Amino acid sequence: MGGGHAHHVIVDRGGHRVWSQERGASRLYADLLRGPVEFPRFVRTLPGGTPDFWMNSVWWQGVVLVDLPRRRLFVHSTAEIAPNFGSPCDLLEVRAWLGMLRRAWSGWEVAWIARGLYEVMDRLGLPYSTVAYLDDPPRGLARQWALAPTEDDDPGRVGRVLCAIRSRDGVLSFAGSWAHDMADHLCAGPDAHLRSQHDVVDFTVLESVPWSGLHLDAPNRRLDWWSLDTPLDPARLPQAWEGWTLTDHCDAYEDVVRLIGPELLIDAGDEHSAARRLTERITLRR
Repeated sequence: MGGGHAHHVIVDRGGHRVWSQERGASRLYADLLRGPVEFPRFVRTLPGGTPDFWMNSVWWQGVVLVDLPRRRLFVHSTAEIAPNFGSPCDLLEVRAWLGMLRRAWSGWEVAWIARGLYEVMDRLGLPYSTVAYLDDPPRGLARQWALAPTEDDDPGRVGRVLCAIRSRDGVLSFAGSWAHDMADHLCAGPDAHLRSQHDVVDFTVLESVPWSGLHLDAPNRRLDWWSLDTPLDPARLPQAWEGWTLTDHCDAYEDVVRLIGPELLIDAGDEHSAARRLTERITLRR
């Protein structure tokens, strides 16, 4: 997906300016640890520096918004911390990285923005059409979109979205969505998920925490999800899920796992093991 480039946005009392870095989306994890003095200084050496230096939303997969007057930092990247590490980083490692980032930016509000450029546009008061392709309609789901939740020979490699679907007659099944992000699923509505899928299982064990996961409860017309990557305009959701209760749990995957039940087991270790894996990735990236 895309070329891994990054937008860097700095807001000061004169407004916002934008810089771009080719292949910078995976470098954000290390670059941001420079802290609130060195990182803006580094950004100003990059191409750009004008309010309209936006590239497209397809090839540019990372974004940082630094609000200097309010001491706020917002970040999102779909790139791997270390692309050649051997396995994708999981949600727990992103949490560990955010802990490191908050220490490096002490006294600042630091947050991961799952909606990426959509949220940046909202915070800057700009229309989504400001960035090429950002306001394109969602791709939708094919009739047979589901695959197994994990790769057969690598239980640690999971689909981009874990889907736990409780059918109208109460039967629970699990699928992995490997080619779509959470926005595609949210915009597709319930019918696309409730179609019969070939490659589903009735229980699953995961060795890492997917960036996104959903629990669709058809009998109770309820959808709960967690996600680190939900690039969408939220105005699209009410029509797609008319009559349903929608709950975004942000990165609190534990809350959704409890709703799903014992048929899902995530054995991803603890926060300390995630921090160790993260340190290895950051060191390799540098």
